[in-house]
Amino acid sequence: MKKCPNCEMVVNADNECPFCYTTLTYESNVSSDKEKYVLNKYFIWYLIKQSWFSVLCLIVVVLRLIHIRNAIDYFLIFPIVFICFSLVFSFLGRKITKIVQWKYSKGYSEFRTNAIKVLTGILAVIFSFVMG
Repeated sequence: MKKCPNCEMVVNADNECPFCYTTLTYESNVSSDKEKYVLNKYFIWYLIKQSWFSVLCLIVVVLRLIHIRNAIDYFLIFPIVFICFSLVFSFLGRKITKIVQWKYSKGYSEFRTNAIKVLTGILAVIFSFVMG
């Protein structure tokens, strides 16, 4: 783990900070068990870049559910569950990627996390239109 001199976050990276893209090559290691985030413009911009697709799918699903205005149906739980998964995978993507690295390589776990985020967002939109 290294502490970024620009955004002050402790990240699990060797060369470059994933939040502000500052070089970490010459920074000393920090003894920490987990990453520590600081609420600043770099972190907020990172969250916007990571979650824009899930938020867009959430808006489409909510507008679609408002548009149909039917009684609450048990099948409406599918788009709600899928959009929740998409939001969780977009906001907690770095932690989920680290958790599944016991089984997969770093690159594949990042791909898998992003693929699940996108697929669950698409499924939420599809189910919101099919169920209506």
